[in-house]
Amino acid sequence: MNSLIKKSNDIIQTVQTDGSTVVQIAGNNSGDIVINDPIAVKAFDALKAELDKKHIEISEYKQQLQTYLDIISNLSQSKQNNELPAEDVDTALQAIIRSGDVDKAKALLSKLIDDNEDIILKQAEYYYQRGSLTYLYESKQTLKDFVRATQLNPEHISARNRAGHIYKRIGELGNALQAYQHVLNLAEKTGDNESKSVSYCNMGNVYQIKGELDKALEYYQKSLEINESFGRKEGMANEYGNMGVVYRIQGELDMALEYYQKSLELNESFGRKEGMANQYCNMGTVYQTQGDLDKALEYYQKSLEINESLGRKEGMANQYGNMGTVYQTQGDLDKALEYYQMSLEIDEPLGHKEGMACQYGNMGVVYKTQGELDKAFEYYQKSLEVNESLGSKEGMARQYGNMGNVYQIQGELDKALEYYQKSLEVYEPLGSKEGMARQYGNMGNVYLEKGELDKALEYYQKSLEINESFGSKEGMANQYANMGILSELQDDLNQAKAHWEKALALFEQVGAQPQIEQVSIWLAELENTKE
Repeated sequence: MNSLIKKSNDIIQTVQTDGSTVVQIAGNNSGDIVINDPIAVKAFDALKAELDKKHIEISEYKQQLQTYLDIISNLSQSKQNNELPAEDVDTALQAIIRSGDVDKAKALLSKLIDDNEDIILKQAEYYYQRGSLTYLYESKQTLKDFVRATQLNPEHISARNRAGHIYKRIGELGNALQAYQHVLNLAEKTGDNESKSVSYCNMGNVYQIKGELDKALEYYQKSLEINESFGRKEGMANEYGNMGVVYRIQGELDMALEYYQKSLELNESFGRKEGMANQYCNMGTVYQTQGDLDKALEYYQKSLEINESLGRKEGMANQYGNMGTVYQTQGDLDKALEYYQMSLEIDEPLGHKEGMACQYGNMGVVYKTQGELDKAFEYYQKSLEVNESLGSKEGMARQYGNMGNVYQIQGELDKALEYYQKSLEVYEPLGSKEGMARQYGNMGNVYLEKGELDKALEYYQKSLEINESFGSKEGMANQYANMGILSELQDDLNQAKAHWEKALALFEQVGAQPQIEQVSIWLAELENTKE
């Protein structure tokens, strides 16, 4: 029985017709791939089923699924052409069907790489395919495979693009930008407008991480304009969402909601439930920032229900984690821990390390709040180790900062400074302005506690200047609040009042209700003191 893998410009689906399996693949490719092996089709279906559970963007989903199709097709054809032993191919395919184990398939691709040293373009494709098998789970060897593919075939646009993603994942942002720029150059050369729009989007993501938010918006806008000109609603929805994230970071929460709503409406118009779930999540984050916690929970629940209906386990885990942060903000720490644990119980069997690292860190924050500092440190350490295994420098920096918080609470101020400095030294090469500002603020708090008020002011001002540079209203408000405390200690009550009034106005703009209440209390106490 022949199985026909058909490439079209529509969606991805598997149907039975006249005894054959027809798999329609989205994209701009043309032509059909015929597979005569039902085991190969089952292996492809197994890889697709696992991919369907992942919390990834639609463009990434399509690219990964297309690569899975190419891998399975190559293995099947290599068996038929006697390039690989039939028994070895069947064993590898059965391992994928049974448990999603790709190690045997990787070994066969390694053999094809060795056997095709004299056919450079073919060997490049096998390197790319081998890297793609582990792309969602591993960084170091995967990156080597993608880089080798580009060395053998400098015009391998997918390998360059994915190398950029890995560089971004491990914090090598300069290399990521270089890779995306190379993709953009290739796309302009070939007139590939879809790849151009994706490149602009990817570069915008890097600038967002670096805290260059105006530049991020510029690149998202470039991507949006290309998508608009070709009527690509999926791309438009993606860029509206990205632009919403930038506005949220800048504290422009009404603007963020407007763009998330635009993205949501587009996703609804063509029935893309994954996109709807993402925007409900984003909108929940805005409501949480504004202090409307009931509404935040409502939107996280909407996102959760869609993810459950799609069987997207990573999406479910993400929403459990978000709901945990709401309960934590409400002071219901036991419920927060319960939801973080629910998230973790999904992520751990999936091997979703990014999610695990996030929840270990969240649980550490709860234990810190409860005064269980040894337990908090233990969970921060767990998160750090997972981030190290991923090569996630941003995650490592975050945990160094958290560990510094524990040392500061314990009164080990020099050790706290050491860890804040460690965090800062990781954030600086990344250009992560948000992270740098946070650690300067933390260091200012230590110097304040040590009684070194001039040094405390110096670090608060450093933090304030960085927050001002990328428009973080909440970050600016935090430093004005800190500087108000410092001024009060120096008996400069007029200056304290001026700082706290600035802080209050900024906190009100972003709807940070707990901070609004605290600063209002300080101002009222200050007035009573003056009287």
